[in-house]
Amino acid sequence: MDRKGWIVVSLCAILMVLNWHYMQENQKAAQAEAARKQAEKAKTEAVAPAGEAAAVTSGVPAAAAAAPAAPAVVSLPEEKHSITTGSVTFELTSKGGGIARAVLAGTDQVTLNSNGLEAVGALRREPAGLDGIAYKLTEKSERGVTFEGTTPEGIVVTKAYTLTEGEESDEHLIKLAITLKNAGATPHRSEEYYLYTGASSALKHDDARYEGFFWNDAGDADYHMADYFGKGWFSEAKTEFRQSYPSLRFAGVMGRFYTHIVTRTGEKDAAGKFWASRRQLAKPIDAQHQGQADIEDHAFDASMGLPPVDLAPGASVTETYEIYLGPKEHDRLSKIGRQRSFAMFYGWFKPISIFLSWVMRWMHDFTGNWGVSVILLTIFVRLCIWPIHAKSTFTMKRMGLLGPMMKELQEKYKDDPQKQQMEVMKLYREYGVNPLGGCLPMFLQIPIFFGLYRVLEYAAELRGQSFLWVNDLSAADTVTNWGGFDINPLPIIMGLTMVAQMKLTPQPATVDKMQQRIFMFMPVFFLFICYNFAAALALYWSTQNVFSIAQTWIMKLYMPEPKLEKVAQKAVPKGPPPQNPFFNPMGHKDKDKKKGPKPPRLGG
Repeated sequence: MDRKGWIVVSLCAILMVLNWHYMQENQKAAQAEAARKQAEKAKTEAVAPAGEAAAVTSGVPAAAAAAPAAPAVVSLPEEKHSITTGSVTFELTSKGGGIARAVLAGTDQVTLNSNGLEAVGALRREPAGLDGIAYKLTEKSERGVTFEGTTPEGIVVTKAYTLTEGEESDEHLIKLAITLKNAGATPHRSEEYYLYTGASSALKHDDARYEGFFWNDAGDADYHMADYFGKGWFSEAKTEFRQSYPSLRFAGVMGRFYTHIVTRTGEKDAAGKFWASRRQLAKPIDAQHQGQADIEDHAFDASMGLPPVDLAPGASVTETYEIYLGPKEHDRLSKIGRQRSFAMFYGWFKPISIFLSWVMRWMHDFTGNWGVSVILLTIFVRLCIWPIHAKSTFTMKRMGLLGPMMKELQEKYKDDPQKQQMEVMKLYREYGVNPLGGCLPMFLQIPIFFGLYRVLEYAAELRGQSFLWVNDLSAADTVTNWGGFDINPLPIIMGLTMVAQMKLTPQPATVDKMQQRIFMFMPVFFLFICYNFAAALALYWSTQNVFSIAQTWIMKLYMPEPKLEKVAQKAVPKGPPPQNPFFNPMGHKDKDKKKGPKPPRLGG
């Protein structure tokens, strides 16, 4: 067996050991979880019947509402109150003491938390449980509402929701002040208080991959997407996410265009826990998927822990939060501060995405149309890289002039690839041609493309915005359906302009027929992968292709054609090589000195 075979066998053995290890760990975790649930179940069954009856009456599982020696929770009729600010209507309810739904009007036309288990802001004693407190609406106005209830342990909970004011206010932002007062005769301490952040679900089935959850620990924001709960190669699918953080500033759930952010607004950072999970919806999101068993849609729930609560009898503590229920717009999230713009997870090229997002918004403010702003943004990017593109085109033309010489070298040294490569590099040096000069614009455009791709992929500003025949720039520009196949004009235009651009672009001399076929296949490949992408992305790509064609035509008219001339080589100086100043002669500096009579030695 050769070395490659031994490497493959070793890797397989290592993977088998890792698989066995993780299977053991998963089995231990499952046994521990089963034991915990069994203990909770036994603890729940020992509760007085009155507690069980109260939990069932309030619509909450007994395990979440009952506790040893807990008084029965009195069921109260549900009270509702709506607050409207701008294009947002917050529908608040006493069931859970929070925001049942947030209705976004205008171009959004979206209802957030429509698939939530309970109201946003519900107080849980377990992250996956439900708020079993019977709240009563005590105050209400056009700008706020207050709920009050008592836990089975005798803790009076007061929740005051008010609209935000000032420079960092927003119509999608609402304040929450939650006060816990110990009305009992014994001290109360707990680290298990959680605020429900609501549930996020995709607006359509194709956007399910954008769903996820996130958190911010002392400025270090991170997230997991929908694939976090997928089944791995060597592990079973995860059912939940649990983690404790020393400085939990905000947490929430998100989709492609909208997000829920619960932010703690205390003067000092405090420790907190975060929990998230995924559950399957009872019915598919898209109507056309009704009755299809293989289609599954999910909702993502999360709970953000309060700092540890330690209350003496009669003492109280108040924690303040801000709840954002709205679109994922970097400009909007930046204005309301508290690092909420960190929830725009653009990826590796985030600085580029933020800059391009700012430029696109500025151009929209100037033109009033998002489609036009995408076109202007594309032109702006292409103008910025014009000098480099011009240099690249000039280099590629010079390389084209070297074609006959390079073919001669290939024929002459076809049996000696190493010698052939050395002669080709020598040819490049003699004529001053940089073989990498033609690739520079492509490498420069990669981060710009991915940065702009993220902007156009997640830009809630583009949702519902029309341009020419496009009804929604955030979706494919389908104009009709022909035999079950969607007709999207913009990707087709993108493919045709890409072919025209490649025809006009000079090819390097080293490109053989096979490489030419691969290059000609690229437009088909890009058309395939981009056919159902957002219309804004196809508009960007088509615009840059048209710009490149015009740029090539202008350069052909006004740029002089390159000449193939050898560059002057530096003459090699004659004589011994220059002495290195750091060279230590190690006692040889007197080697060439003439030998003379030595002085007599004194002594016996």
